[in-house]
Amino acid sequence: IITVDDTEDPVITCPADLTAVCDISEQPAYTSYAEFVAAGGSASDNCAIDESSFILLSEESDGLTCPETVTRTYQIADLCGNTDTCTQDIVVDDTEDPVITSSPDDVTVQCIEDVPAADIGLVTATDNCDGVTITHVGDVSDGGSCPEVITRTYRATDDCGNYTEVTQTITVNDTEDPVITCPADLSVQCIGDVPEPDISSVTATDNCDGVTITWLGDESDGNTCPEIITRTYQAEDDCGNTATCTQIITV
Repeated sequence: IITVDDTEDPVITCPADLTAVCDISEQPAYTSYAEFVAAGGSASDNCAIDESSFILLSEESDGLTCPETVTRTYQIADLCGNTDTCTQDIVVDDTEDPVITSSPDDVTVQCIEDVPAADIGLVTATDNCDGVTITHVGDVSDGGSCPEVITRTYRATDDCGNYTEVTQTITVNDTEDPVITCPADLSVQCIGDVPEPDISSVTATDNCDGVTITWLGDESDGNTCPEIITRTYQAEDDCGNTATCTQIITV
């Protein structure tokens, strides 16, 4: 009696580990022993292997992201049903930053109140994988005035935390003069009747906040009966823009 019985397991060696950028589907599993060998895998047996027995036994993720590791286990049998397995890891990790495709234009405004609210809808971006989130990072002023320059930063972030930033420059510079109105002209009998200058009798407005009114002086025409005195007031805003008006006092 000669009994022939192979009880020795085959030996299978998987191809080298792989990487994917966005999804495991970028590296499909081997569906045949021929694909497996073409990718660098191999199998041997003391007798002979059964190529038709080659299967993907399992595919398991470690449940993490960026990177995620997916482990595939392949199995092959010999002609007597002895089996062996090997594993191949596929690391899925996106390391590429998004690309910003449109961003807000720089703007110049007159007053700080005119600075527009941040608007993430003004920024668009694409990514090599799916999923980009746009956020407003913040505004930083240069601390100046007239002009004050504000740098507004937006950020595009993908699902793996890679990000690209873009900035918008907002210049605040008031170049508009105030509007000033002097008290009505008046006539008096004597030089002693000329009233003292009174800035409270002057009104002024400005496109932005903050107007300071000052009396610049009185100037006589040098005549008598009548003498004409020209009284000048000035309104100045916070950026140094000025406007003047005059009141005529006839003595």
